[in-house]
Amino acid sequence: MNSNASQPAELSVAVWQQQIREALITIETSIRNVAYTEQALEIALQLQPAALSAASRQFYQLLAELTIYSKVMLPMHKTTGTSPLSLGYHTRLAAGEVQGRIDQLLSKPLPTLTMDIERKQWTELLAVLRGDMLAEVRDTYTLLNSYYLFWRYWGCLLPDGTQRLEREQRILDEIVAEAAERDKQPLPGSSHARFAHHSLLLAQSYIHFSLAQDEQSLHYIQEAAARHDFYPERLPDVTSELAANEQWTRLVWWLAALAPILRRQYSELQSYADHWDAAVRQLPEEEPQMWSALESLLPLGGRMYEEKLLAYGKYERWMDYQLSSGRDPANYKVTELKPVETGAPQLLLPFYHQAVERHMSHKNRDGYKAAVKLLKRLAKLYARLKQDERWQQYIEQFAARNSRLRALQEELRKGKLIP
Repeated sequence: MNSNASQPAELSVAVWQQQIREALITIETSIRNVAYTEQALEIALQLQPAALSAASRQFYQLLAELTIYSKVMLPMHKTTGTSPLSLGYHTRLAAGEVQGRIDQLLSKPLPTLTMDIERKQWTELLAVLRGDMLAEVRDTYTLLNSYYLFWRYWGCLLPDGTQRLEREQRILDEIVAEAAERDKQPLPGSSHARFAHHSLLLAQSYIHFSLAQDEQSLHYIQEAAARHDFYPERLPDVTSELAANEQWTRLVWWLAALAPILRRQYSELQSYADHWDAAVRQLPEEEPQMWSALESLLPLGGRMYEEKLLAYGKYERWMDYQLSSGRDPANYKVTELKPVETGAPQLLLPFYHQAVERHMSHKNRDGYKAAVKLLKRLAKLYARLKQDERWQQYIEQFAARNSRLRALQEELRKGKLIP
């Protein structure tokens, strides 16, 4: 046993990681699956010094998980050009297992750092996480999310969190400068050939956001979004954080600012819509800005926009959108149209009539069957409006106008719309 073992609390993160890596050599040839990650974690935890403080124990456990994650991923980081080979199914499961444990660990509150050794370990651990994050190859970006969580739960909440953020900002700026210099004079076989530019830009964005420097934060997001392989899923979840902290004015600013970025390609918009709801409940005067942002996401966010219009009772605007988009009421369940039927049923009449004519234009039995289904729903709508006479006049004229279409006449009789 080495001399450091007699004073385990003073072991540095670098020493811990070296010990873990050496111990994992015994299972180096194992397949990278879930069983491997469980066995690796068991081995790593057996090496954990017994006399660690609560904070140091969390640091050690996170380091163990990061080391295991790199062991799972690095063999797969062989690339063809700049694109990594796809992970195998079992390796993907293993990586997901470790990722889940990392995120769960980072979400636990960190005890107050009362000793210099703990503060030193925190700094060293951040350096490991930062380095691994920036080394991740394209299409993974798992550790970028871990970096966000590290700062949200283990950095910003510390008494000197602002000073730590400012120091991190300087470190990231130095990395950018060094990367620019390397680009001017690239070294053969440089380990930075796959430098994760997206991660660096988004990390810078999150640090500025955490310092409430929103304009600068957005600048880095826009720079990342301008790259051809950008995906909105990699963005820091600033809106959730602001909503959780009830910073409603900042939340509105960010929701409006992110709309042009989210509309560039498909992304999950439900949480975005939910955060608008939360913000408008607190700041009702911001509702017009919400509608402007949602409309800017069309047609990508069409379904979300429709649902929002119904939820806010904007029935006329909802109907205008349906008609202008050529939507078909047949694509909606009766229950989905219930809010309009209850709030403004007369608005549905042109919706149904337009769709009936569209199906009739196909001039085949399938089109006639679809038209008759809508006519049956239309009959109920006229009844709801107590306009039975107007309905009767319409259906008689419809049948007479299309009297030569035998297939249609048969479908109308099957639907009991005509005698």
